[in-house]
Amino acid sequence: MVSNVFIIHLLSTRLNYFVVYINYHVTDTITYVPYPNSYLIMGTRLYPDTDNTANLTELINVPEDTFDRLQYIEDQYKEEYPDDWYAHYHDHIEDDGDLSKASNFKLFGWGKFNLLRDPEGNYIEEYGDTNDPNFALKLFDSANNKELSNHLSPEQVIQLSSGLHWS
Repeated sequence: MVSNVFIIHLLSTRLNYFVVYINYHVTDTITYVPYPNSYLIMGTRLYPDTDNTANLTELINVPEDTFDRLQYIEDQYKEEYPDDWYAHYHDHIEDDGDLSKASNFKLFGWGKFNLLRDPEGNYIEEYGDTNDPNFALKLFDSANNKELSNHLSPEQVIQLSSGLHWS
């Protein structure tokens, strides 16, 4: 009986040391991002400020009716499967390259961007927009997925977008 108690005590002691080591290790290796807007690194993405489907289709080089078709399919699945519409919607569009591209653009825009300060030197907020063409060009140039619009000049992208917003 004494040996069982000793073994349990020994195991609990080792377990406690192990937990302390893990806690120490984790807090010691987490890198702190020294920016007040570190959320930009986590997921703020850049989008066009327009909802004009003709401009959106031109921005990512898909057929004119793509965004209208996408909206129609989304509406149909939301009506038919209100609780689980997205899985059906995704299954429907995943084999169509244009629909998939348009859906991804609606969700992710041109992706994350690396510009952290506005023209006045202030940190960019989590949500925002701009109609300043020079600032918009800098934002667009720093976007991770700007290749979606490689068929256009950056100036054309800004003009078709009617400004940019991020969220």
